[in-house]
Amino acid sequence: MDKQVLIDKVKRVYNNIRIANIKPTGVLATRALVGLLLVPILVVIMAYVMAFYKGTVSDDTGRVIDVGIKIVDHFFIPTVLTAIVGFLALWIDKNHNGIPDKLEDNDKKPL
Repeated sequence: MDKQVLIDKVKRVYNNIRIANIKPTGVLATRALVGLLLVPILVVIMAYVMAFYKGTVSDDTGRVIDVGIKIVDHFFIPTVLTAIVGFLALWIDKNHNGIPDKLEDNDKKPL
């Protein structure tokens, strides 16, 4: 794929996000976080596929699979997912004043 075509595609996506009144940084951060969460799953699946194709599991492949499963297990426990969703809520800024809406709620509460 040509570099210029790829750059133009990224610019179009960025402009479409801006037109939709969504903060591009929040969308990009969400995509990066989802990508980061999917990497260990994909590595473990590929290790399983390669081990199945070869017919044996080497020590290195066994370690990759074991550590990958432990990482996935720690990523997807409910407390971690709740924390991630809570942090992603801090990216929402509907009135575009630079302060996330969740943090503005504290100003509206009576003392």
